[in-house]
Amino acid sequence: MYPNVHEVLIALLSPIATTVKAKRQGQPLPYNVVRRIGGAEDTITDRPIVRVDTYAHTDEQAEQIKESCRQRITDSGCTLVDGVLIDTVREITGGQDAPAPDPADRKQTAVYQLSFRSI
Repeated sequence: MYPNVHEVLIALLSPIATTVKAKRQGQPLPYNVVRRIGGAEDTITDRPIVRVDTYAHTDEQAEQIKESCRQRITDSGCTLVDGVLIDTVREITGGQDAPAPDPADRKQTAVYQLSFRSI
């Protein structure tokens, strides 16, 4: 059984901003939503492709939080997060503006691929 990528990313990104698996009605800004959107696994390593959506009050705040998350994620290769070894990380798409469900919110989205295993 592989580690839950959502739990790994929540642990990794929560020091930057509240991070959740699903958007909740009334969730206070700013926050991140992390979702596995693909990837492959073998008997040793999971290689999830994940999307990180950052919601904030302003474009500047969304950009700043997205960039902090990008740095934290891309620097996390060869590190332990809650007992999970993140072997490698690569950015698939850099941050970009995306429409938010609430027009008053600002949203940035980025996609990464991680590889990890339990230790």
